[in-house]
Amino acid sequence: MGAPTTLLDALSEVAPGRDWTLSSGLLLSGYPFVDAVTAGEMTYRTWHVMPPIRDLVAEGVIGYVPARASRLAALLERWRVGVALVRVSPPDARGHCSLGPSVSYGLSALHTAQTLIAEVDASVPRTHGESRVHVSIFDSLVESVTPLPTYTSAKPDEISTVIARNVLQLLPGNPTLQIGIGAIPETLVRSLASADLGSVRFVGMATDEMVDLFAAGMLSAGDVVPTPAVLSPDMMGTQKLLRFSDDNPAIGMYPSSVSHDAARLGEIERFVSINTAVEVDLAGNVNSETVNGRQISGAGGSLDYVDTATRSLGGMRIIALPSASSGGKVSRIAASVRTVTIPRTMVDVVVTEYGVARLDGRTTRERGEALIAIAHPDHRSALREAARW
Repeated sequence: MGAPTTLLDALSEVAPGRDWTLSSGLLLSGYPFVDAVTAGEMTYRTWHVMPPIRDLVAEGVIGYVPARASRLAALLERWRVGVALVRVSPPDARGHCSLGPSVSYGLSALHTAQTLIAEVDASVPRTHGESRVHVSIFDSLVESVTPLPTYTSAKPDEISTVIARNVLQLLPGNPTLQIGIGAIPETLVRSLASADLGSVRFVGMATDEMVDLFAAGMLSAGDVVPTPAVLSPDMMGTQKLLRFSDDNPAIGMYPSSVSHDAARLGEIERFVSINTAVEVDLAGNVNSETVNGRQISGAGGSLDYVDTATRSLGGMRIIALPSASSGGKVSRIAASVRTVTIPRTMVDVVVTEYGVARLDGRTTRERGEALIAIAHPDHRSALREAARW
């Protein structure tokens, strides 16, 4: 949401002849510089693939970098990034600007790059945590002429509602939750308002639905930085979330070096990672990135948070996904997967609309049987045949 779209819009015009390489993560704002990339006037690499660039990644025009979120700061240093482009709020009375809704790698880029350029946008909220920098660090400032990108949560449907209900039954009391992107985890957050879980906190992506949980009393406005109710590297929401986060210490924005640090976060008890996937194979390996070998997303922070839950006392690692896609024609419980985002040794539970498969501590055959039991009924026979038991 903090993409410097005014600066990105200008890249195609000024890139020719400069031999530039642009690096970024997930962009909600579109890719206005892509014409310069396809023309060979600049290079672009990303660690998260969004729909507008999937074809170009498949064709090799855009480079995909498999990377965990916790590695981003190290990668920026390794690449010797020359210029950091960010969007910030206007400076306050003491000269401090805020990176607002997106701190994950922007702050690390500012610490690494030689030249720092910011577009200044009065609509950027002044967030708490580690999101503020002094205006004096910038070499150049420009006025933003493009709106902050926003993200609208997926609407719940019958399948995501059932899966969310199945996940909800697994959660311990007083948990710290991490959710991924998509209808299932976002539907789960909505359903928490009526759950009896005690005190809840979130680490990871912040969404509009969390604002409602403050109003419902599930999240406490008294839980503030350095241990906020929501500890996030990036917001994924609308103006509702942006307004709520402005000068609100209950939402803390931190770089991925903090927000994805499994060693530090693993000290939190009852940390539950809840991620969705493209497919899960009969051994429990999880593919969250590719369809038929085609890159459709990125690894993101999912493995970092699974690692966190592994270290946490009372932690749990949940993968939740529909049993099938394409109107039931393609099973998302697969015999095997080509891409492994999360290995089978780091999955406790897989959930579909047909139930819960508990994997941790089970043999490979027991895992397979449990997963077939929650697969779409139309595909169970084929999965048993593929297993060759």
